[in-house]
Amino acid sequence: MLCAVVLGAKADNLGYSKYHPLIVGLDLDYAPLQYVNSDGLPQGYDVEFTQELMERLNIPYTYSPNTWSNISGDVLSGRVDLAMMVYSPYRKDLINYSRAVFRLYYQIVFREDSELKFDVRNLSGKSIAYMASRPLTDTLTRVGAQLNVVRDLPKAIVELSKGKYDAVICFRYQAKYLISQYKLKNLETQDLTLTPREYCYVSHNKQLIDAINVQLELMERDGTITNIYGDVTSQFGGLTIPTWVWYVLAAIVLISLVIIVVIQYRHQKQLRREMERAQLSERMKTVFLGNVSHALHTPLNAIIGFSDLLQSSGEGDISFSERQELLGIINTNGKQLLYFINELLQLSDIEGNKLQLNRIEADIRLLMEEYRRETEPLLHKGVSIQIESPHALCITTLDTNLMRQVMTQFLTNAAKHTQQGSITIRYAKEKEGLHVSVTDTGEGVPESLRENIFGLLIDKNTFIQDETPGLGLTICKAIIDHVGGRIGVTSETGKGSRFWFWVPCEIKTE
Repeated sequence: MLCAVVLGAKADNLGYSKYHPLIVGLDLDYAPLQYVNSDGLPQGYDVEFTQELMERLNIPYTYSPNTWSNISGDVLSGRVDLAMMVYSPYRKDLINYSRAVFRLYYQIVFREDSELKFDVRNLSGKSIAYMASRPLTDTLTRVGAQLNVVRDLPKAIVELSKGKYDAVICFRYQAKYLISQYKLKNLETQDLTLTPREYCYVSHNKQLIDAINVQLELMERDGTITNIYGDVTSQFGGLTIPTWVWYVLAAIVLISLVIIVVIQYRHQKQLRREMERAQLSERMKTVFLGNVSHALHTPLNAIIGFSDLLQSSGEGDISFSERQELLGIINTNGKQLLYFINELLQLSDIEGNKLQLNRIEADIRLLMEEYRRETEPLLHKGVSIQIESPHALCITTLDTNLMRQVMTQFLTNAAKHTQQGSITIRYAKEKEGLHVSVTDTGEGVPESLRENIFGLLIDKNTFIQDETPGLGLTICKAIIDHVGGRIGVTSETGKGSRFWFWVPCEIKTE
């Protein structure tokens, strides 16, 4: 039996050792996630990830390869101790699932000469091939498609290219990988508005799954999951570039470099700076639009997917409680989408200089005390908040509405991420303006976000997700830049953060 064994210390608490290793099921036909290479060795993203997971758990393990049709039987019968499978609500009472490692999205594959419009609601009477899946079978049956359950997905994709089926439904990464692998240039893909599936570890050993869940949370926080699985989709675009194209591109790059050198030699420094700024702005705009698209995808996918499910369900297919739950998910994602769009509109107004400043005289002491009182109900039990100032500041001339928006964002973030200790508001006169900081003793800003936390949507490696602070801090920076100030953060993981800003304003002291 082909296997790969990690010889680590004995895992007594879970019952595995080098003499009794954990048996991991390996799907021979699930490339590129898991497969066996020409040398008979396990390969793929899942293999790399499982190796990292087992090293963290200090569990010796071995692989038991099998075909896709037998993997689920191996897991359910206990012939293997662990495998990676798509979550199925029909099996949740038969076996233990871990939290999702990542989510798989459906695509439909069809020939490029097809005149059919493929969507869940337009598949009636169409010949659709797919791997066995009860949720997919239920959906296709409801819409009246001709079902063709296959055991060999690569074979089905090849047969589709030759005209056997109208379409094949599979996961996005499978479609791109197989089209590229077999060079099927007459096939195209399109995303389907179906609920994405969660990809999890499964085992009869609940204690093992509990231990895996702890590690999965840590691996999500430290970026391990993203580092290993982040390019699953991008690596399989199905594009083959001829060698001569590379020579042409190299020549173009060389000629471009010569032109740039000539331009730099003949033009003044100011013109060069303006050109570089314009190029940077164009790149940032492209990344910005890509990241906004990524941020909008999740709530839109949930709204469309669940509404399609409700619309295509017949009377009695979904219980009242399930229907209410789906409507609740649609409503929540709709509100999330509306909030995000409102943030984008506000950011657009600021960047477009449509924001009008309304500078008025205000008592800075009263403002800070008001912020402190408003934050107190948000604090975790035992956390205190205080105000410090080395100067007897009194009256300042500034836009209090913008001041409140920045301070509310700083203090809300500090209250949310400080489980114990204190939060300190400090303000002082600095040069010809006001310097304000919010310091906490909380968990700190993750290193992956620290460098560009005020510009999340212009960093190609950072998307708006649950673990990021949204656009609030980006809007804060836009506000501070708009009034001619400066903003920044210093933080250390596990020891707290200090967010600060300086704005020019008139200050009267007592």
